[in-house]
Amino acid sequence: MSVEERVLGVFEGRDVGVPFNIRHEYWYYVNRAAGTLPPEYEGLDLADICWSWGATWRCYSGYYVESCVRVSYEGASFRVERRGRRAVVTIETPRGLLRRVVAYDQWGLSSQTLEYPVKSLEDFRILESLLEGVKVEFDEEAYERLRRRVGDKGFVTYFFPHSPLQALFLDWMGIPATIRMLRLERGRVEELMEVIHEHNWRFYEALARSPIRILNLGENIDVRITSPELFRRYCLPVYREVADYLHGFGKYVHVHVDGYARQLLPLLRETGLDGIEALTPKPAGDFTLEEARAALGDEMVILDGIPYLLFLPHVSVDVLEKFVKRIVELFEGRLILGISDELPPPADVERVKLVSRLLEKLGRG
Repeated sequence: MSVEERVLGVFEGRDVGVPFNIRHEYWYYVNRAAGTLPPEYEGLDLADICWSWGATWRCYSGYYVESCVRVSYEGASFRVERRGRRAVVTIETPRGLLRRVVAYDQWGLSSQTLEYPVKSLEDFRILESLLEGVKVEFDEEAYERLRRRVGDKGFVTYFFPHSPLQALFLDWMGIPATIRMLRLERGRVEELMEVIHEHNWRFYEALARSPIRILNLGENIDVRITSPELFRRYCLPVYREVADYLHGFGKYVHVHVDGYARQLLPLLRETGLDGIEALTPKPAGDFTLEEARAALGDEMVILDGIPYLLFLPHVSVDVLEKFVKRIVELFEGRLILGISDELPPPADVERVKLVSRLLEKLGRG
């Protein structure tokens, strides 16, 4: 069976072993930019590199590759001004301007927001006018190009925009400002959240009718930011609604949780979603495998699960081996093994190969 069929088999509850499916784009592009890419990978594409490690590629449309989703905003224009490692992004809408400032790493491959676009209540209307003019289209030709690029060495998937609360935290206002505004102007903030939700719904509709079967809510949840109270109030209803809608089109939907999450584990089980991506146990997260198993039961698929730290050279290989054996023991049948959440640039790639060999040894590869 193909890689995608095998991964789908896990969601469907069939006995397909434990697929080893990873994300390694940032590892590749940082090492290529830094001149530290091992010579044997020169000239190989991302899918071929995964395959050489005994793994397969979870290829996210638009993440270091072209996107098969076309997005435009009626009446809006975007201007980017680069200033060294910083960029000023100006968004002009019929109701006014929004300004974002970001800082890039030395390779220009990752960024951090220094100044968020929404700074006051007056900016709410500007953002709403932007979001209300969104147009989303699925690009069949781009999807076919991606599918051919991945070939039989992975599968193509897609992550949606952040749900309303996470969008305010991570995209539009930042964490302190969002918390402050929720305390002072909750009603108005919730009105803005509804506009964000309607904006996102255009993406759900476009992807529901696409050939992509496995979809991700790319949330980046961390309980230190999104508390159980906030999660219960603002995330659970959205996840349930989206899961119900997309299930109607035969899709499987999982959520990206790559931070501390121990207090959220019982709530994640209530989302109606099919799985959790990048759930990160100790030593990178705040919970054990046993705690996750007890809280989640047999109802949700785990995608990834091996903390990225275990791929770094200073960590004992024995720790990695014991971890892989234990996670397979606890979650086999509901596990798509990978790295929580990506292979770090300084990783020892021999450890990726080791995981593949361990799965073969356990008879689950």
